[in-house]
Amino acid sequence: MSELPQRHAYPHLHPILSRWQDSDLNGHIGGATVYAYFDTAIQAYLLQQAGLDLQDGEFAGFVVSSAADFFALPAFPDTLEVGLRVARLAGSSVEYQLALFRVEDGQPCAVGKVVQVFVERSSGRPAQLPATLQAALERLQG
Repeated sequence: MSELPQRHAYPHLHPILSRWQDSDLNGHIGGATVYAYFDTAIQAYLLQQAGLDLQDGEFAGFVVSSAADFFALPAFPDTLEVGLRVARLAGSSVEYQLALFRVEDGQPCAVGKVVQVFVERSSGRPAQLPATLQAALERLQG
């Protein structure tokens, strides 16, 4: 297995406060919740750094692919961070690389990727990224 990415490899870190309800029957935070954390980090970045109107804006981003590998079992009341970086920008699509860290650990609990395609909300057709979105995503490239 290749070496796991470290926190410093991610230009943006999004804080996550775990909640009791995030735990599964085994007492740890399960995969579906980790994917939700990844989505939260992406959407918060797009809203805060690119000014994207996630509800009614001209453009909508749809996840077309995702994957994750898990290495540790975070649990409530862990304080977590999602590391976010962009691996690829091409036309209407972006590939994010993400990692979930406990704040006190250097090694990730999980790493993943998400591919998002942006479309014009009115037509549903793939759209060239607006300049402000493109610039915000370029800041996440390593």
